[in-house]
Amino acid sequence: MDFIKKIDLKRVALHCLYWIFFLFFYISNKSDNEGSYEFTFVYCWKIVAQAIFGYGLIYWIIPETLNKKKYLLFLISSIGWLYFVFALLMTLKYYYLEPKFPGFFDDWLGHKMTVPERLTSFKLILREFSFITYPVIILGFISFNRKQQRLLKLEEEKKSMELKVLKNQLNPHFLFNTLNNLYTLTLKKDDKAPEVIAKLSEILDFVLYRCNEDYVSIEKEITLIENYISLEKLRYNENRLDILFTKDIQESNKISPLIILTFIENAFKHGVVNETEKAIIRLNLESKKQQIIFSIENTKPQNELARTSDKSKIGLENVRKQLDLLYPKKHQLEIEETQTNYTVKLYFTT
Repeated sequence: MDFIKKIDLKRVALHCLYWIFFLFFYISNKSDNEGSYEFTFVYCWKIVAQAIFGYGLIYWIIPETLNKKKYLLFLISSIGWLYFVFALLMTLKYYYLEPKFPGFFDDWLGHKMTVPERLTSFKLILREFSFITYPVIILGFISFNRKQQRLLKLEEEKKSMELKVLKNQLNPHFLFNTLNNLYTLTLKKDDKAPEVIAKLSEILDFVLYRCNEDYVSIEKEITLIENYISLEKLRYNENRLDILFTKDIQESNKISPLIILTFIENAFKHGVVNETEKAIIRLNLESKKQQIIFSIENTKPQNELARTSDKSKIGLENVRKQLDLLYPKKHQLEIEETQTNYTVKLYFTT
């Protein structure tokens, strides 16, 4: 009962219609001197032979050989299986079909041969092999095409899931620090508190709801960056941080959301947090015709704390993977590190 429940009735019906189509195709091409009943009966058996070879090849030989990259075994098994089906068909014709319809087979190739002669006749083997295989080739192509579509669908689903994970780049420490700063401002009843709440709200709205799409407008990404910078600046006074964000938007291109935020996070994390002197960060974003150019440069703290953490490396690797998924062969990432500076340049072709 469990086996019956697993049967896909729609799939079975489609396969039955496929073979019925071939039967009608053969019938429509029969000559006038061939009996309708005899012709249909004989070709029903021929179609059974085609189906035996086809399903044996698709559901047995290919999974056990070709899918396991056993190419020589696949070739030998396919030819052996084809010859086995051919031998069964020749035996059936000799012992059953020809005695039942002697007049129908009078002018057929191999009619006067014995079974051993038929099984070794090159001309007969070539004819029957081509007859048995051509519907199977069509069926195999349909099966291959459906498999490719399923693989593409799975690949798209995998890509979508991976992008959702990779886009979750907003550092939890940033949120924690912002809430702490907000708490301090509210205790002091500082006028900046409502502005901080508004900017944090915009960032969270962007990250949680607007990042479901693969691409957003460059203007939305700029708003996110500016809000992020504004909140980070709350942590540092002018003596600790010198930051400048320049923009040149000649055309409103689309960009993957959050994809450049990791570089900005790293600039603050490694260029400002551990800096005992004044840290400098320079950001530039250009949007031209079918091209986006982003660059960021930050000074490196000249003390023992200035080391790139493993988490930072993981973040950069995630960005590389995301770039490969969304901009295959359409991006260029350049990272340059010196004793005093860290520079990133990112080029997109839209």
